[in-house]
Amino acid sequence: MLSTIPKAKADSILAPALVEVCNDALASDPIHTNVRVSTVKWTPTGNLVMFAGPGVSHNALFSASHLLTTTISRALPDDPKISSCLNVKWGKVLINSVPTGVIEGHPHAHLPPTCWQVIIDNNPSFHNLKVCQLPSWVYHPSLFTLGLSSSLVLTFEDPDGTIAPSLICACNMYAFRAQCRIKAWKQPPLSPAKHVATKLAKDLCTIRSMASAQHQDNVAKTMPVSSSQVTASAATHTSATLVTAAAFSDAGDKRSPPSPPVAPSPSKRKKRAGR
Repeated sequence: MLSTIPKAKADSILAPALVEVCNDALASDPIHTNVRVSTVKWTPTGNLVMFAGPGVSHNALFSASHLLTTTISRALPDDPKISSCLNVKWGKVLINSVPTGVIEGHPHAHLPPTCWQVIIDNNPSFHNLKVCQLPSWVYHPSLFTLGLSSSLVLTFEDPDGTIAPSLICACNMYAFRAQCRIKAWKQPPLSPAKHVATKLAKDLCTIRSMASAQHQDNVAKTMPVSSSQVTASAATHTSATLVTAAAFSDAGDKRSPPSPPVAPSPSKRKKRAGR
């Protein structure tokens, strides 16, 4: 299930916390007590994908969508309005050589609804597509000059992954009195700024996980233990020390162990006695 949430709100709460909140709400509702959420995942665009627990179908999870969206809205700051839909696999194609419509006396590019209407009017193979996002220009329309052609990206439902390849095989389509070419969509690489932001977010999650593990370890150390556990712990510590030393030696350390203290020679003893 996919919940559309503003990106700023998505950054304010971690996914594991939402799983706990959602499952508590489901358990307290008599109609959806058998529905469980296994995990959730934020997407780069701020959407939230929810995965059903073991034995729970997508339809059963979607039947609780009203309860889940209400719960998630309350868990986020400012209680934003969100919507949900079934998370069906999407297909995406690139349409090249499309006239932008920027001409003398008309400085604006064709709008997405206009592009879609022209596509379905001139290409019967697009009639039955369930569009997820209307055709959008790859480049910002403000960059278009007079008489320029550009590319559109079209996103649609493709549950079994066969629709996009069939459109690509057809190769040609028509729009705005021009022949256009259909190609596979390739995700552009992240910009340096986005790459750094993504890396920082991953590092932050790692640090939080390490801090949580350290906290649990500290709590475990403060718990009382029996004498047998103390003995087992001491034996484990000793064996670990031995393994560490062996690994240190195998790693190629050429330093010899410290030599035992050497007794002074007899001549040195006599000199000390004379003193």
